[in-house]
Amino acid sequence: MVNKLALLCVTLALTACAKKAEPPVIGEPASASAAAVAMEAKPAVSAKTARMMELLRAVYGDKAAHEEYLDVELPNEEERNVMGDYRLEPVAMHELPDGQVAVVANAQMLDTSGATIDSHATSGLLSAYLLRKDGEKWKVEARHENIAALGSNGRFGKVEWVTLGQGKPGFIVQHGGTWQGNSIRLMSVFALASDNEGDCGDYRAHCWSVKGDWQFEKREGTPYDDLVLRFTGYDESRPEEAAETEERKRNEVKGMARYKFDGGRYVLIEGENIVPGV
Repeated sequence: MVNKLALLCVTLALTACAKKAEPPVIGEPASASAAAVAMEAKPAVSAKTARMMELLRAVYGDKAAHEEYLDVELPNEEERNVMGDYRLEPVAMHELPDGQVAVVANAQMLDTSGATIDSHATSGLLSAYLLRKDGEKWKVEARHENIAALGSNGRFGKVEWVTLGQGKPGFIVQHGGTWQGNSIRLMSVFALASDNEGDCGDYRAHCWSVKGDWQFEKREGTPYDDLVLRFTGYDESRPEEAAETEERKRNEVKGMARYKFDGGRYVLIEGENIVPGV
């Protein structure tokens, strides 16, 4: 990832659970005057966002540029030869030791009216770029557009910059969502969490909550550190034919999974990813 920003993409399971979903809170509709006040009170763009926007404009130019996003043409995440209109927003940036700057951005597809197409089932599309200052201008050294669909409601989660090995910077995105009471959090390396607590009433014969912590660990003779996940939690179940009044039996669970980088991706070499529902 130092020179080519070779994005290592692996999706792993870190947690899983099932709790009753709370009904949505329905409030009074905001008045027109309140909405106008909210618009007037919109906070100014932060210095970090402004700098990330400067970098993205170096990639795409000032066409259709706004304070916090750009409307640009990008390839479809699955059919790379198909181009479409997307709203691109900066998410994170990181200065590398060799002077390059990495930028991660989130894209959402636009409809014919120019509005974003986002819903609970719509992922955010991840793009990443490497730039270097050349005099007074930024030179684009690598771009990876719409390379992963992560998260829900048109957005992925937090970006965390990590070291994958000596002299090998990288980043991790934690993302996920809750669908029909089943929640899942994923960690993509370029941890994974899952649960069904959102739908674990008495009628459920199987419920679980498993969480995993991750870290990179050095292994002799390898340029990239191993990615190690350690899991703890519980798994509850009763026979499917049992009455709903029968208590589920709980078992504490614990496990470990070790992944090594094989030159193109992380592969499991030891243990097992025990997160249910993945």
